Amino acid sequence: MEIHGIFLICSLFLALGAGVDGFPTNDLISKLPGQPDVNFKQFAGYIDVDGGVAGRSLFYYFVEAENDPKNQPLTVWLTGGPGCSSVGDAFSSVGPFITAKNARALVRNLFSWNKVSNLLFIDSPIGSGWSYSNTSSDYNNGDDSTKKILVSFMQKWYEKYPNFKSKDLYVAGSSYGGHFVPNLANGLLDDNKQSKELKFNVKGIALGNPLLRKKLDILARYDFFRTIGAIDTLSVNEIKKECNTIDENNYFSMFQANWRPGCQMLLDATSYMLHDSDFDPNYSNSKLFDAMRDPCVANLTELSLGHELTKVSKGVDMCTLARPDFYFNLPEVQTAFHGNRTKLPYQWKGCKTDKFAYNLNDMDRDMLPALKSLLQQSVPITIFSGDVDGRIPAIGTLQHLYKLAEEMSIKPGKQETWTHENKIGGLKYSFGDLLTFFTVVEGDHHVAFSQPSRALYLFTNFTVNRMHSDHQ
Repeated sequence: MEIHGIFLICSLFLALGAGVDGFPTNDLISKLPGQPDVNFKQFAGYIDVDGGVAGRSLFYYFVEAENDPKNQPLTVWLTGGPGCSSVGDAFSSVGPFITAKNARALVRNLFSWNKVSNLLFIDSPIGSGWSYSNTSSDYNNGDDSTKKILVSFMQKWYEKYPNFKSKDLYVAGSSYGGHFVPNLANGLLDDNKQSKELKFNVKGIALGNPLLRKKLDILARYDFFRTIGAIDTLSVNEIKKECNTIDENNYFSMFQANWRPGCQMLLDATSYMLHDSDFDPNYSNSKLFDAMRDPCVANLTELSLGHELTKVSKGVDMCTLARPDFYFNLPEVQTAFHGNRTKLPYQWKGCKTDKFAYNLNDMDRDMLPALKSLLQQSVPITIFSGDVDGRIPAIGTLQHLYKLAEEMSIKPGKQETWTHENKIGGLKYSFGDLLTFFTVVEGDHHVAFSQPSRALYLFTNFTVNRMHSDHQ
C-alpha cells in the first residue's frame, strides 16, 4: 500500500510535467531534426503569462550551458525588430546551432554563448515567432506592455525552473533590444523591491548595435556614409542644418518628434543618391544592415527543391539569416519544438507577421533614462557595435553614451584598441566602472552573426567575467 502510494505520487508528479532536477519533462526536446549529438539539454514550450485571462502565451527555447550548467549563469536573449523571433534568431547568432545550407539540418555553432552561460530565448512581444494571444488587441504592442508581460514571463519561468532562481542573471539582445533589454532589467529590479520572496539576481546587461534614440540614430547614418566615402561633408552639414530640431540636448522622450518637410526631403534625396538608377529599396536596406558585404537574395523555393541556399561574402555566409524561415516551417521541426500549438494559419516568419503591430511613439523613445537607472543601481552595461553597420551606426551610439556620461557626471576614459586572437578587434571606450562600449571590426548590424568569435569574447570577458576585464 505504501509502495503503491509512493508510485502514485511520482506518477502524478511526472504527469504534471515537473520532471526531475527541477526541469519540466513535458518541455524537454529529445532531438531537433538534423541536429548533431550534444551533451546538453534543450527545452521549449509556452508560458501562459496572464493566468489564462486573455490567453497570452509566450514561446521560449532554453539551452543548458555546455559545461557544468548547474554552476553557470542564465542569460536571457531578446532580439529586436520589434517583432522578430528571438528563438529563430538563436539559429543565426548566439544559440548552439546554425541551420545547414539546405535548411533541413543543423550544424554546431562554435561560438555559441552557451559555452559560458545557460541561454533562454523568448519570442516577444506578442505576435513574434510562436507567441500569441487570444485577445486581438494584444497584438498592438508597446514598450510598457512588453516589459510587463516579460516580467510576468520570468516569474512564471522561474516557477517552472526553480533551480535558476539563485543564478546570476544577464539580459542581452540586439537592435531594438536596446529598448527590450534595459526595460526588462529595470522591470525585474522594480519587482525585487516589491517582492518578499523571489529576487531576480540581475548582474548585468549586454547590447549589440542597440537602438537608443531612433531619430538621432537615423541622422548618424549620414555621418557613417561620410566616413565610408559615400557622401561628402557638405551634404552631411546640410542635413544637420535642416534637421536641427533634433539634437542630443533636445530629444523627445514620449512624443514623436516629426521631421520638418525640408529635412525629410533632404534625407530622402541623399538616400536616393547613395544608389544607382536601378534603386532597389530592399537592396538598400540590406546595405544598411551591412555596408561591407553583398546581401543574400533569399529564394526559399530553392530550399523546397532540395537545393542549398548560401552566399559567402567577405568570409560570412549572408544566407544564414534567411534559412530559419524554411527550417521553422518544417512540420517535424515544429513538433520537436512543441511549437505552433495554435496551428497558425500563416507561415512562420523570423520577423513581423501580418498581425503584429507596435506603438510608433515608443520606437522614438529616449532610452538613456533606462540605462541611467540601471547604472544608478550598479548594474554593469556592455555595448558593442559593428563598424560596418549603417542601420544603427556606432558613431551615433557613442555620441549617446557621451551624453549619458555627461548627465551622470561620469568622466569618460581614453579611447583604446582591444585585441582578440592577436588581431585588433576594434575600439574600446570606458565610462566609469560600469559602462563599456566596443566597436567591432567588420561587424555589421548583428555582430553575433557577422563576427561571432569576437561577440563571444566580449560577452565572456566583459559581461560574464567582468571582474577579469582588466586582464584581457
